[in-house]
Amino acid sequence: MAEDKFSRTVRIDLMPGGESMSPLVSSDLLAKTGLGTRRRQVAMAAASTHSRYEELLESVYDAAVITAPSGKIIEVNGRAVEFFGYDRDQLCEMSMMQVIDGADETIMRNIADTLLNERFALLQAFCRRQDGSFFPAEIAVNRLSMDNVRLCFFIRDVTLRHKTEELLRTEHTAVQTCASGIAICDLTGAISYVNPALEGMLGRDAGELDEVDIREVLGGADVAGSLIESVIGNDETWMVECELKRADGEALYAQVSATCSLTADGTPNGIVFSVADITSHKKAEEESEAAHADLESRVKARTLDLLDQNDRLQARVAELEAELQKRKGAE
Repeated sequence: MAEDKFSRTVRIDLMPGGESMSPLVSSDLLAKTGLGTRRRQVAMAAASTHSRYEELLESVYDAAVITAPSGKIIEVNGRAVEFFGYDRDQLCEMSMMQVIDGADETIMRNIADTLLNERFALLQAFCRRQDGSFFPAEIAVNRLSMDNVRLCFFIRDVTLRHKTEELLRTEHTAVQTCASGIAICDLTGAISYVNPALEGMLGRDAGELDEVDIREVLGGADVAGSLIESVIGNDETWMVECELKRADGEALYAQVSATCSLTADGTPNGIVFSVADITSHKKAEEESEAAHADLESRVKARTLDLLDQNDRLQARVAELEAELQKRKGAE
């Protein structure tokens, strides 16, 4: 409260004394002249102050709405007209309870009470436009030090931020529930994030992997190291299959892909790794290859056996033909 005392301004007007004025001018005329001068000065100062006040109000980027403690709108700036779709006269006939969705007398009293002890009150809310549509808003409210108590609402349309946050939440949920393992690291390879799927694959908690070099986790310099070198400054996705080791020493086969993460201006700022556990596929592939090799071996053996039998059959046929020819000659 001591700060409020020092923030007050006391204006003192020092008027010239009678001794310095011409003796031909009466004291009554001096008094009237001084009073008229002071009134003009006050009027000019008030007009100048109001002009600067309006200029300041209009220069604010956010929608600015001046209200009574009850929420009755008294004055607005151009941005408020733009945000809500009403003209100034229409807004000045309304209450904040009509433009802030869910606001009521209790909310307005709570805001006014809060500002008795706090400099600002902050609200996250949805505001209603004239056409009935809504937009998410961040609202800062403060109390103006004037002859009459006034509240000033600074309203910022955060639609873009709201959409971005929703998208980030959706993407985070997708990454968290993705069957593939996801790891994010900086350009040096230090891990900053792993999803639950990768934790399960490697048998290690995210806390254990924080700031660990990705090369220690994904195949060493030959795999992760080569992928990092390949993707930095390259907008393509690189992929390799390799064998990884779980924390318990068990081996797993994985398909590891890497993509460079870029800032808005296209500067590389990290690497995103995607890891798919292909152990079952790899084992099935190996079993298929083994079965194919076994089948080829048996086919080859059977072919050789058939060739041998064919040779023996042909030899027997030749013997029989020779014997037949002898019999014919003997007759």
